[in-house]
Amino acid sequence: MPLTHPIPILIVDDEADLRELLVEALTEQGYAAVGADGAAQALALVKDQHFPVIFTDLNMPGGLSGLELLRAVHDLDPRSMGILMTGYATTESAIQALKRGAYDFIQKPFKLVEIEASLERALEHYRLVRENEDYQENLERMVAARTQEILGLKNDIEQLFEGFVNASVTAIEARDPSTSGHSSRVADLTVGLAEAVNTTPNGPYGGLLFNDLQIREIRYASLLHDFGKVGVREQVLVKAKKIEGEHLEAIFQRLHQRSLEAMRDRLLEAWSRGLTFDPDALGGLLRKQEEETHRLMELVRRSNEPTVLPQEVALELNLLQDLTFQHWSGAQKTLLERQDLDLLLISKGSLSEDERNEIQNHVTYTYRFLSQIPWTTELANVPDIAWAHHERLNGKGYPRQLKDADIPVQSKLMAVADVYDALTAADRPYKAAVSVERSLEILHQEAKVNLLDQEVLRIFIEARIYERTIALARKGP
Repeated sequence: MPLTHPIPILIVDDEADLRELLVEALTEQGYAAVGADGAAQALALVKDQHFPVIFTDLNMPGGLSGLELLRAVHDLDPRSMGILMTGYATTESAIQALKRGAYDFIQKPFKLVEIEASLERALEHYRLVRENEDYQENLERMVAARTQEILGLKNDIEQLFEGFVNASVTAIEARDPSTSGHSSRVADLTVGLAEAVNTTPNGPYGGLLFNDLQIREIRYASLLHDFGKVGVREQVLVKAKKIEGEHLEAIFQRLHQRSLEAMRDRLLEAWSRGLTFDPDALGGLLRKQEEETHRLMELVRRSNEPTVLPQEVALELNLLQDLTFQHWSGAQKTLLERQDLDLLLISKGSLSEDERNEIQNHVTYTYRFLSQIPWTTELANVPDIAWAHHERLNGKGYPRQLKDADIPVQSKLMAVADVYDALTAADRPYKAAVSVERSLEILHQEAKVNLLDQEVLRIFIEARIYERTIALARKGP
């Protein structure tokens, strides 16, 4: 509240002559001086008007004392400043008056110049206090405005991160549509598992508590754990069979051509020996040749599936390595190239060793990509958490073959969620969905051989985290 002229000054004293003298003197000096004969009249005036400075006698018979008046004034108007006047002053009484809220203390009889000096000091102090209050209020407004600006900027950054993460997930799924929804499901499962760890009172993780920012860190790492797949060739990512497309058709065409060549050779041999055309004999040869060709085609089809390759099928496949066909140039070519035979001989899955390495490298690609992002301090572990989600406790994971002690707990949580979703997912081209019950059995088996964390799996099952995505899982065999 700034000072406005003329400045109101209140004089409270039961001695009328002294009160009127002070009012007149201060009025002549340009102040709006008002007198009151006691505490009751003074309080009535204070209720109606703000007085920056109030002079009051200390001892006023028949009512409140000066100190009591100043305390009452303070309750009505805390900004008013009181100056006590008394003819019975001691050093001790002056000290007590100042301690109890008076700004200054003047001993009667006094000279008018003493009143003027005390008033000037009080008004200067009043002005400085009000300026400081204004400064504080302005500072608080500035801080509030800046805080809102920072909160708005923080919200914008968070929305930017959310948009980036969602766009990244979209890019992953566009690159590999067969795993659509996998990243979101893994994030949902991993976050649920982290929240369940927070409520676990005992065991290896009984003392572990993830705060809200760490939960967000886990969510981002889970959503982006497969981003490195954008660096893997599409034909490897979506490869459902060992040999696909035109290349498989070419093998079948060679088998068919080989059948025709065999029929041609037999006819030429028969004619070279002077044998006449025999439709029945020719039909028998044709059926026999077609049966062999169909058997070989079926062998290739069966070997081309990503399921476990039976030993007897693998042995029979080796017979194909000696088969040839006539190239258009006239040369005899091997029907199955060495790399084709090696692909068909893959014991489980559809990927060759090189292709499997390429797929596994997606984890390193993910880490390199995420490490380029200027994460905030609270989210700084996102790259490391995502990097280790394929590591296994016994050191047989990838890409760094980390062991239990070196794997972040968050990555251990994600590993369980990732394996579970991969098992129950119904959209993988190379396998059918596995039932929830069977998937949990497989998780138990992997935990027993120290691939997955047994305590994490226990929490996953006891807290029924798997039910968070069970509606999306289809029952398998």
